[in-house]
Amino acid sequence: MKTITELIYAAFAVLILAIGAVTANGGPLATPRPRPTPAPRPTPPLTADVGSSYSNSKVPYSLDIGAILTTLGYPPNDPAPVAYGDFNRDGIPDVVFGDPVSTTGGPPLIALGQPGGFYINGTTQVISGEVPEPVNPRKILVADFNGDGWPDIFFVDFGLDAPPWTGSHGWLLLSDGTGHLVNQSALAGIDPVGNHHTATAGDIDHSGHIDIFVENQYPDPPSFHYFLINDGQGNFTVDTTRVPYSFNHSGSVPFWSSELIDVDYDGNLDLVIGGSEVPNSLPTEIFWGDGTGFYSDENKTVLPADAEWNLILDIDSEDINHDGLRDLVIYRTDGFYSGFYFQVLMQTSRRVFADESLPRLIHDRSTWIGNNARYINWIHLVDMTGDGAPDLVVDNASYQLGWANDGNGYFTFTGGWLKVIWTTPLVGGTFSPPAPGTYSYA
Repeated sequence: MKTITELIYAAFAVLILAIGAVTANGGPLATPRPRPTPAPRPTPPLTADVGSSYSNSKVPYSLDIGAILTTLGYPPNDPAPVAYGDFNRDGIPDVVFGDPVSTTGGPPLIALGQPGGFYINGTTQVISGEVPEPVNPRKILVADFNGDGWPDIFFVDFGLDAPPWTGSHGWLLLSDGTGHLVNQSALAGIDPVGNHHTATAGDIDHSGHIDIFVENQYPDPPSFHYFLINDGQGNFTVDTTRVPYSFNHSGSVPFWSSELIDVDYDGNLDLVIGGSEVPNSLPTEIFWGDGTGFYSDENKTVLPADAEWNLILDIDSEDINHDGLRDLVIYRTDGFYSGFYFQVLMQTSRRVFADESLPRLIHDRSTWIGNNARYINWIHLVDMTGDGAPDLVVDNASYQLGWANDGNGYFTFTGGWLKVIWTTPLVGGTFSPPAPGTYSYA
């Protein structure tokens, strides 16, 4: 276990707008479109989203992950599991990674943000006692699971990605309220062993407690997707009755991405899932929440598919054109994890979606920048330019990928990044609404 405390000057980054109009593919627009400033429209309060793992993931910057890891003594990898929060409550955002070295088991890395934008390795400083060693985590959820006002961490563990697919259980670190996280080893006897590729957390039944939905693929005998229902103290029970029948009726059908988001602004968290849009797989769909915490096939919307880019790896949802309806941007790759594609689904009326990817972002599928690129891990829809419109940001700044929203939901490719310095404390230890602390650009 590393205990080094090197400082890092690679830190927060924000989008620089490229000079002149360009398409999402990086070339100039043949005829720039007029973009009148949209009339101000009230956006419904995101009460259902507050405290969810989705809202806590919406950091208003991007990090050069490889540079951080290199300075802290690790290889310059791009680990898929990464999440954000102020784990020592000093007002400066921190970063948690799955093991940056191994995909067969190892401790996580908690990089503590420092004044001036530096980082130190704070893993053993923050984790008190036993440091867990997830086998192959695919996603990290940050939320206040025990209700003490401090951020906690849940690792979604796939287990060994090779036969015989022995799987693993989730790993839970709960805050002790003094700036430390404590491994909850008892979860190993509660959370079913399986190949877990995705999970998402939120208050699904208005209990005031953050529950967790967990996708579960294997091993035999047939496994089932499920919810971990929280008693408010971070103690969980497994519940398979709350998931739609189509998930589990003949053993679980695997999928790769999930989020709990109030997509229709009705005050209830909706379950959005996406996997492989191939025969015998589940489509990309939204199961509409009604506040009871139960989701059904009778209350869902199937979203438009894409035959070429049919593997869904991330899902974001914001009102990108300020019309009072929350839209979707779905990150896709192909079956070989080659390239990336962003599908823009506009909510044209309540719970009705239209694929407007081409006019709003892609422009020309044959010259799309993601065609000949490596796949990425995560995207965010956050305001990076200070104009109130959510921009499209790739999580890892080293890829130099970002798209600025003009306020009407049309995106322009941008490149280059600046350092950001946190100037006032991050409120509540997470990025969940209301707006957290402020920052300045160096």
